[in-house]
Amino acid sequence: MMQTRVLKTLMGLLRLGVVALCVGGLAAAQEQAAPQPFLIRLMNLFPPGYADRFGGVQVLADPGSGYGVRGFPLPFRVDARATFVDHPAYLEYSMGVRYHDTSFVAGRFENPDAGATLGVGHLEVTHNPGSGWQYGLLAQDQGRSSRATVGYVLVDGPVRLLSELGYGVQGAVRTPYVHLETSGGGSLSSGPWSVGVGSAVRGYVYPQQGQFSVDLSGSLTLRPDPHSTVTLSHFERWVLGDSALPDLAVGRYNQTNLDVVLSPDMRLGLLSLRNVQYHYQRSWLNAAASVNGLAATVRADPAGPLLVDLTPHYDWVAHEAGVRADLYYRAPWLSVLVGPSVDYLWGAGGGHWNVGLRVGVK
Repeated sequence: MMQTRVLKTLMGLLRLGVVALCVGGLAAAQEQAAPQPFLIRLMNLFPPGYADRFGGVQVLADPGSGYGVRGFPLPFRVDARATFVDHPAYLEYSMGVRYHDTSFVAGRFENPDAGATLGVGHLEVTHNPGSGWQYGLLAQDQGRSSRATVGYVLVDGPVRLLSELGYGVQGAVRTPYVHLETSGGGSLSSGPWSVGVGSAVRGYVYPQQGQFSVDLSGSLTLRPDPHSTVTLSHFERWVLGDSALPDLAVGRYNQTNLDVVLSPDMRLGLLSLRNVQYHYQRSWLNAAASVNGLAATVRADPAGPLLVDLTPHYDWVAHEAGVRADLYYRAPWLSVLVGPSVDYLWGAGGGHWNVGLRVGVK
């Protein structure tokens, strides 16, 4: 009798286990079959990190400069980018691919020459890893240089050494040349202070002439508290000699920059003051400032997938004011904020629009 009761109890428990397994399996199947949000399923079609590539996109929407987009990333695993801009007098278009330290670019580039009615034809293959053998082939028209190069890069700590042989054609000039360049830099931090320095020495040697240049740069940054940063930087370039190929020539140059960024933690409901920025830029050779601007960014964040940054700004050099609106889309499966940017500027010459794409930090 006891054995019969034990057997019935075991059979009952077995039935309950089977039912539980069936119910659990059905629930799991229903959960797996539940449709994902459309945007998540859409982004699964793109390669990982695709949204991060939009940081270098330039959108043009101006009667004087043209309408179109530069560097738009295509949804491939390799970094492929397309450009198409309808200028008032000609079309600019190109396709570029970066694959295994090699860039392939073909198309017609922007032609800044006055009265240009045709873009600059451009065909390029460049292999330039961080170190090791380098080579390149560049073909251009419209009076620009075409070049073939082969060289080697050696990296030792912060120092980079480049030795390169080339042959260039520009106009009536056809010449071999040697390109030698060394560059390096470093930084040091102590408390709220940090210092950075950099340098580059380069030379282009031709059979009948040569040009040599030296670049020196330095920066000093002060962070007195977590909400403010002051950076003073300077760049200086000295040049000796002349270049047989105008496209490879550089000129004497210097520039000083002062940047002040304040990021106070100020919130009022859905609004927050992101930062206040001041930027001053001066070329001492021209004895005049080229930028003297102040901007402030206010963010409206309703805690949904969309947020908006509004940035009024003014430049005392250009005597130009503007308001930029950045509309960002935020999603857990995106590592960055991405969205369109519209900037309206007005000054003595009237008003105009700048349209673009921006990538922000979450």
